[in-house]
Amino acid sequence: MQRQISRWQIGLALFCLFIFLILLLGVHFQLHYIHLIDQLGFRLIREPVTSERTWFFKNITRAGNPIWTAFIAMWACFFAVILKKYDIAIFVVVNVGVFGLGVMKLLKHFVNRPRPSILHLVNEGGSSFPSGHAMNSMLLYGSLIVLVHYYIKNEPIKYAFMTLLTCLIVTIPMSRVYLGVHYLSDVLAGLSLACFLLIFSKEFIFKYKPKEV
Repeated sequence: MQRQISRWQIGLALFCLFIFLILLLGVHFQLHYIHLIDQLGFRLIREPVTSERTWFFKNITRAGNPIWTAFIAMWACFFAVILKKYDIAIFVVVNVGVFGLGVMKLLKHFVNRPRPSILHLVNEGGSSFPSGHAMNSMLLYGSLIVLVHYYIKNEPIKYAFMTLLTCLIVTIPMSRVYLGVHYLSDVLAGLSLACFLLIFSKEFIFKYKPKEV
């Protein structure tokens, strides 16, 4: 039996899409509010640059690398197929593979925004908008939050995993601003677009799940 679609989640998804479009238009037309957002991001996240903070963010940013996210997604799909949970495999492939890699690459190509002209604390090439690490973190770890909520019954373990995954979703995009390879508008755009895609893929692929997320 198909469950009722969550209106508040659809509303949240559309709000995230609206935020992404506002940021996209601002970057494309180089509007003033984008400059204000980006400067605020550097003041709040980048400063001060210390050896301890650099060590932390250099390590946390690795959890959003495409190779790492593809590795985690591959193993998730492998176990899903072994357990004959094909909806899980499709969910992960769509979010991490199609959205996290395909959609992100297309957007980077068409927007082609240069990276910040400040000292980069890690080597990074390519264009800046949207942040691939921000999209990867939301799509991979957000997908895992959905799966944990559906399939782990033990409440303390469930919420411990969800808290850890949420921390990764927050800190990985922050690391990109601190390391100087992305503007705050890049990571906000990546997070908002990924949240929109994640919610809609969840609602479509798991529409027959009796338990709401």
